[in-house]
Amino acid sequence: MATLAQLESALDQLLDHPAGLKHYQLVRVVEEKAYEAYVFGLCLRAVRELKGAPTLRGISGPPTPFVFRGAPGQIHSTYRNYGYATFSLGTHQFEIHCGVEFKGTSGMTHEIDVCIMKAAEASACRLNPADPKAASVVAAWECKFYSGGLDKSLGRAFVGLMSDLGTKHRISGMCSNNSHQGLKDYFSPKNRPDPHFQLSPLYPDNEKLFVSELAVALRKMVSG
Repeated sequence: MATLAQLESALDQLLDHPAGLKHYQLVRVVEEKAYEAYVFGLCLRAVRELKGAPTLRGISGPPTPFVFRGAPGQIHSTYRNYGYATFSLGTHQFEIHCGVEFKGTSGMTHEIDVCIMKAAEASACRLNPADPKAASVVAAWECKFYSGGLDKSLGRAFVGLMSDLGTKHRISGMCSNNSHQGLKDYFSPKNRPDPHFQLSPLYPDNEKLFVSELAVALRKMVSG
C-alpha cells in the first residue's frame, strides 16, 4: 500500500506548481485526502497530454500554497484560499475541483471527490454564491484509499449518486488503491462508472492507463 509520503511525492510531481515543490497544503494531512489530491493531479496530467495547459488558481488569490480541502465544501467558500485548476480544450472551458458539493436533480447536495465541470457554471456560482447544478459536471470520480478490502456497497452508493446527477455527465469512475472483483463486475454494465482499481504511485502502468483513458474521453467529448 502506498504511504502518505509516497502520495505526497507523487502529488508534488503531478501538480507541477510554478513556484516549485512543496507549494501545496492538505488541510487534513491523511492518506484519504492525499489520495484525492493525487487523483486531481492525474487529471492535470491527462489535460497536459492534450496540450490543455491547466492553470492552478485559488478562490481568493494566487494559489501559494495550493490548498486542498479537508472536508466537503461549497465552491464559493473563501474560508481558505481553496485551489482549483482551469483549462481549455478548443472552444470549451473547464475547471477541475476536489471535494466540492453539487446539487443533484432531486435537490439533495452531494460531494464529488474529484470532478471536471464547466467553467462558466463554476464562475457563476462563485459570483452569486450557490451550489453548482448537476448538469455542470462532465466528469466525476469517487476516491477510496483503504488499508483493508473494499465493499460492494460502495459501488451501489456511487451509482446512486451519479444517477442523481442526471444524464449530462459523460465520464465517471471509482478510484482506489485497492481492488475488489465483485465491484469490478458490478461496474461492468454499460453506462456505469469505470473501476480504476490499484491506482496509486506503486502501479505506474495503472496511472498511465487512467491518464490515457481520460485524455481519450476528453478529446472525444470536445469533438463530439
